[in-house]
Amino acid sequence: MHNAEEAVFFPRYLPLVLGRLPETWRSLAGPITLGQVWAALGFVTLVPFGLATWAELRPEKAAPVWLLLLTQATVLLNVVWHVSAAALVFNGYAPGVVTAVVLNLPFSIYLLRRAAGESWLSPRARWALLPGALLVHGPVLSGLLLLTERM
Repeated sequence: MHNAEEAVFFPRYLPLVLGRLPETWRSLAGPITLGQVWAALGFVTLVPFGLATWAELRPEKAAPVWLLLLTQATVLLNVVWHVSAAALVFNGYAPGVVTAVVLNLPFSIYLLRRAAGESWLSPRARWALLPGALLVHGPVLSGLLLLTERM
């Protein structure tokens, strides 16, 4: 739902986003097209399904569970990103902010609390979710946008 909200509203907001990026960021990123945004949204929509399938097929493995929880921790970080963008950049609405607050925030809190309460991962692995989410939400997603440029 969240990625669908972004896909629907990004055509209107992409020029605003690009216009408000600092020049140094624009020169690093190059021209980002709507096609790149949609390709990246498609990719980040499909990856969790692949991870869930892996976890279902190999329930004894910790890696797919950790990667699914990393995805959810990244989604939680993305809520902060959307609320900040809506408030500081767009003075109201940013693509994805509604589903981020209404769906992603409560589900992320529920899932991460449940995972901790039921010890799905060791405490050390749970703590690794925070730096992992920062890495995924920043450099990894930026790299994904750059990779879609070549597609």
